[in-house]
Amino acid sequence: MSSSSNGTASAGVNPALIDAALPADCRAVVVGYSGGLDSTVLLHLALQGPRPVRAVHVHHGLQAAASDWAAHCRATATRLGAAFEQIDITPHRRGEGLEAGARAARYRALAAGLDPDEAVLTAHHADDQLETLLYRLLRGTGPDGLVGIQPMRALGRGWLIRPLLGVPREQLEAYAVRHGLDWVDDPSNASLDIDRNYLRHRVIPVMTARWPAAAAAAGRLADHARAQRAVIAEWLGEGSGPLSLADWRTRTRAARGVMLREWIRAGGQQPPGQRRLDAGMAALADAAADRHPVLAWPGGQVRRHGEWLYRLPAALPSIPPAQVVPTAAREAVWGSLGTVTGLPAAAGPLWLRGLHPGERLALAGRPAKPAREVLREYGVVPWWRDRLPVLVDEHDACLAVAGLGPTRGGQARWPATAAPDLHWQPHSGVAGADWPWLTASGQIVPDGSFC
Repeated sequence: MSSSSNGTASAGVNPALIDAALPADCRAVVVGYSGGLDSTVLLHLALQGPRPVRAVHVHHGLQAAASDWAAHCRATATRLGAAFEQIDITPHRRGEGLEAGARAARYRALAAGLDPDEAVLTAHHADDQLETLLYRLLRGTGPDGLVGIQPMRALGRGWLIRPLLGVPREQLEAYAVRHGLDWVDDPSNASLDIDRNYLRHRVIPVMTARWPAAAAAAGRLADHARAQRAVIAEWLGEGSGPLSLADWRTRTRAARGVMLREWIRAGGQQPPGQRRLDAGMAALADAAADRHPVLAWPGGQVRRHGEWLYRLPAALPSIPPAQVVPTAAREAVWGSLGTVTGLPAAAGPLWLRGLHPGERLALAGRPAKPAREVLREYGVVPWWRDRLPVLVDEHDACLAVAGLGPTRGGQARWPATAAPDLHWQPHSGVAGADWPWLTASGQIVPDGSFC
């Protein structure tokens, strides 16, 4: 533990920073508490506010002293009057390495236990913002990287908020000394083998000796970049629904890239890197009309169908196995895909299943045709043609198709007033903002029009 002085605490470090950063409907806060200087100050500030505070320590087990740090966090939180929770995780080395894997696992753990009216607070400060922007610049970031550490974003069912982003670390240390706070120092933060540590200990001190306002300037740059991105998002609209290919094609190449990237982000997915985006744009724009090009990356995919682009999950949900419909049920959940409503009051067992390969459909009042052809005529996008559930009887005869209506067999089985009129509601919880869209205009209805 350490308790060193580096100046007088700034009057600007006070609980008002937290109050100003929180949404109006936030009722409680969760402090991501590592036991270090920054998060200790943040916890102390949060406890002076009017909202209940939980201190949550994520135990990675990556350091020999990790258990000692956890014990220190528990003791300190208890002494300060905060409820304490420890979450044990095992991070994995993925993508950028163990550090990035630990960070991702930490946020997943914090998000998992978050209530809708709670906010997670982390203690990122002005020096962290400068470090992040320099690190991204040296790695060849695009304009998106200049937004730096964001002061607020969604996390799980609540928010992730960084109320100290405008505060230099030296002011946090002065505050901690003034209030007699104790903290732990992670020895890995001194290792110059880690790029961020090299910037922190070797590069940034030289910069700030020459340009003392470097951290403040970095903060302004990030603010301007976020404001510009917000303007672009407003220019593009809310990003709800598929993107018109005709409209997108009229833009310049540079505008296409910005438009596609912001549209993907507006749907809740992290856009791909610039190289993959450029290659994908060429395919989406230039492929022949009868082709179905895809821009795919680990975080999602964009598919072209007809005159529209769709944001979809990286891996499409699987087709559920056949399932029995409970007797007298008026609705049934179809695996992870959605919910069927409008089920008929039936005598005898009924099932929901996917369409068989090569299966033919004879919808009421229409000639029998291959099922995929029928769905194509209704405008159903290709990835849903195998996933719309059908209602069948004990002989596996199709009685109705969710969203399209009864077949001849279904119409013959029930009086006209009781024929199955299945409505289909895809689950929106699947990643990919346009996954619930069955057509370019919305959901299909039995008469072939759109709602």
